[in-house]
Amino acid sequence: MVPLLTELLGLPGIDVESYDETEEGLILSVEAHSDTATCPRCGTLSRHLHQNHGYLVRDLPISHYRKTWLRVNRRQFKCSNCGKPFSEDFEFVGVRRVYTDRYAEVVVADLIHSDTANVSRQHRLSEDIVWSMVEYVSAKKSVST
Repeated sequence: MVPLLTELLGLPGIDVESYDETEEGLILSVEAHSDTATCPRCGTLSRHLHQNHGYLVRDLPISHYRKTWLRVNRRQFKCSNCGKPFSEDFEFVGVRRVYTDRYAEVVVADLIHSDTANVSRQHRLSEDIVWSMVEYVSAKKSVST
């Protein structure tokens, strides 16, 4: 674990295990502290690790100029009660999203003072990704209110 980067990242329950610097930016390998997950079907707490799935998600830049990605290890558990495999959930990234919630919120906030073309250029994202962030953030806000 890299304590300073874990503290800088500021995601509760998540540890930075290692990091890689590239020409594009910084890749932080992160993992949840917990060794258990709750089955979404029956609510049983599971410790039986089935497999690991690693993928990259874009996060807020470190030091305001370095692109930052999180190499997330989304573990898959097997429920001892219903026998079905399930993936752990993370509060900071939605299912099948390639960006963190907080990064999407910053991109959407940038749209208030600009347009899609400029925001996509500024963040080096496609306009389609920017619009998917708008839809995702608005859907998430409407569910929470």
